[in-house]
Order: sequence, then structure tokens, then C-alpha cells
Amino acid sequence: MRKISEERTRKEMIDPQLEQAGWYLRDHARVKIEIPVDGYDAEPWNGVSDYCLYRENGDVLAVVEAKRTSTDVRLAEAQLTYYVTEIEKHQSFRPFGFLANGLEINFVDVGIAHKREVFGFFTREDLENLLYIRQNAKPLSSIEINNEIVDRTYQHEAIRRVSEEFAKGKRKGLIVMATGIGKTRTTMGLIDVFMQELKGGCLDGSS
Repeated sequence: MRKISEERTRKEMIDPQLEQAGWYLRDHARVKIEIPVDGYDAEPWNGVSDYCLYRENGDVLAVVEAKRTSTDVRLAEAQLTYYVTEIEKHQSFRPFGFLANGLEINFVDVGIAHKREVFGFFTREDLENLLYIRQNAKPLSSIEINNEIVDRTYQHEAIRRVSEEFAKGKRKGLIVMATGIGKTRTTMGLIDVFMQELKGGCLDGSS
């Protein structure tokens, strides 16, 4: 693979990817590059974020940490974590983060969920929705399981265990149950719990 510099990676690959998601670099109310992070130490990262993506009110919605194509973007996670944590000290929420090298993009919600590879940068509207859900979703542990869907103790136990793992940031789960003891109902009960979690976490207030 041809190796190119971080500067060229940003200009030729990451900049167009951001523009495709509506983050037009000429619109400095939406996106700015190489923004100093207040309170940083000079080492080891010089305290300058590559891109900051903004809300309409000027808060930082997300930080993008860019690396050259030959660099594994996951190696920059500690750097990104430091930046979003510092920025959080100056506003009411912790920004989201993206790790990008032109070839792949990872989305990071520091302290909430594990990083995951995504197909592209999220739009401002996408990030606003995610922030609203983060701030308003009900804790899974507080949601009552619907006994009209599942009424057996082991079904409730399965739903609670999966919910606990999702609350820790996991995005996949496996339930192993014998034939004829209610796998379908257990799955529907779990879906109902997730839907109840999001009822308060949509911008229009709907489920």
C-alpha cells in the first residue's frame, strides 16, 4: 500500500468524507481544524485536536482524530479520550469521537460504549439524536419487564443479564435456550425493554 502523509490523508480522503456528511470545512460554525484543547500538557500530543464538529450553540459535538493511512486508527484512542475529557470540562457534556485514517472510521463514545467501526462520519443531526438519547434514555435496570410477553422466571433472568451487558456498552448478546421454553417470547420481551428505554430518548418524544 502506498504510504502518504497525515496532511495528504486529511486533505484527499478525510476532508471529503466529512463533507459528504454535511461537515463543510468552509462553514466554521460547523467544523474547525487544529483546535487547541484547553488545559493540555505539551506532551505527548501537543494538545491540538485535528477536527472539532460543533452544535449550533458552539458546543463541541465531536472530535475527529486523524492519522495517516498506514496507521492503525485504534492506536489514537488514548489521545482522543484525553481530548474529549478535557473539552467536557468546558461544556455540559462529553463530546463524541471519531478515529479516522482515510480508509476506516471508528466511532467512540468515551466511557459509554466500546469503539466500533462505522461506514462514515455521522451528520450533525445524527449526533444530536445520539446525545439526546444519552442524556434522556431510561436506565435498562429500571425498566419493568412486560409479564404479558414473558412470565417465566428464567425468561426474566435472561432479559436482565443481557440488559446488564448492554448497559455496559456491549452491542451483541447470545441467549442459549432449549427448544420449546420460549426463545421467541424472551426475545420479544427484550425488544420491549429496549423500546421502553428509548421512549424518552427520541427528539420528537416518540418511540
